[in-house]
Amino acid sequence: MLACTVLLVAVLGSRFADSAIEYKWRAIDFDWPSNSLKQASIKNGSFIIKNNLISGIKIYKDSVYLTIPRTKKGVPSTVNVVVQKDGEAILKPFPSWDMQKVGDCSAIQFAQSFEIDPVSGWMWIIDTGLHIIADPGQFLCPAKLVIYDINAKKVIRVHTFPEAVAPKMRTYLNDIVIHKISGKPAYAYISDTGTSKLVVYDFRKDKSYTFSDKSMAAEQGSATTIDFDHTKFVSHTPINGIALSPDHRYLYYCPLSTFKLYRVPTSVLANENADISRSVKNLGNKVSQTGGMIAGSKSLYYGALNSNAVYKWDFTKDIAMAASVDDVTLKTQTQVVKDDMRMKWVDSFAMDTSGHLWFTVNDVPRFLGNTMDFSATGPFNMFIWKVDVGEKSYM
Repeated sequence: MLACTVLLVAVLGSRFADSAIEYKWRAIDFDWPSNSLKQASIKNGSFIIKNNLISGIKIYKDSVYLTIPRTKKGVPSTVNVVVQKDGEAILKPFPSWDMQKVGDCSAIQFAQSFEIDPVSGWMWIIDTGLHIIADPGQFLCPAKLVIYDINAKKVIRVHTFPEAVAPKMRTYLNDIVIHKISGKPAYAYISDTGTSKLVVYDFRKDKSYTFSDKSMAAEQGSATTIDFDHTKFVSHTPINGIALSPDHRYLYYCPLSTFKLYRVPTSVLANENADISRSVKNLGNKVSQTGGMIAGSKSLYYGALNSNAVYKWDFTKDIAMAASVDDVTLKTQTQVVKDDMRMKWVDSFAMDTSGHLWFTVNDVPRFLGNTMDFSATGPFNMFIWKVDVGEKSYM
């Protein structure tokens, strides 16, 4: 059964004493229209409980939105909002069940991540178009970007990525940030882990294009091995997490298989014919390999996968110490929160408007290795944490 608790835990430093597990699950369930439909879905394989794992998270007003990537069969809904039912936290397909229908190219097929503009309430959903990674050839629909207005309850725009931008059988749209100019959307930057490229979507022109650079590829050697939960987890994953500086001047990114953090000016990304290799800057090494990251108003936060923790880079402090913002490097890194039992693979981040950092924990290596216990008496497998950091979103 599902469980939802709020648990105050002790963390290092009084600054981050306000830290809590907002939700925890052994297994995920959904807000089904009826129990008979749920049972029928279990019987026909369209709902396989052990194949549902939370990943992306965003907060809007008082609601928590989550993605469940369709990396395996039996995921009935890939974009959801957390709701309470009979005292339990379950996932309600968002914006509807119809928008999650497998094989319907007007619906959302595979969402790893998304972004929500806290001002407009626009949700930017990246849809890889893949039904299930586990079965090659299951690209049923082209990759697309769906912009949905949460308040107006309507689709604002759908941009279908050309084959040259997001090739079928290769693309894996992983993370997204939104660049606004004068308060209006201008660009979306998207990491494509499948092609080791950065996708740029020009909102004003309704056009997309890509950039590639050696910094976006997975490194070889020690960077491919994560010392995770007393085992060696090997990954050759390229560009994964991305973040946008609060002044929107720089895009930060890193492959999962590296310790390095890179930066490129967004002014360069505005020119689809630019040679970005001349503008990419290696800022230095993080304390760990990481997947997701997010920039607040003063710091960049990331998950330290080899130490079951969240760290932050205080770029405001380092910029103040540097000769100029162009000369800043990755120096001031501090641990924000750590939990060896309940922070096994910090995945995705979000920020609310009250100064809180939210993030998902999902123990991906155990999930991919099919060793996760989803029974009602087993351990909790997935967590959502909320930490008071006194910062707001880059947006």
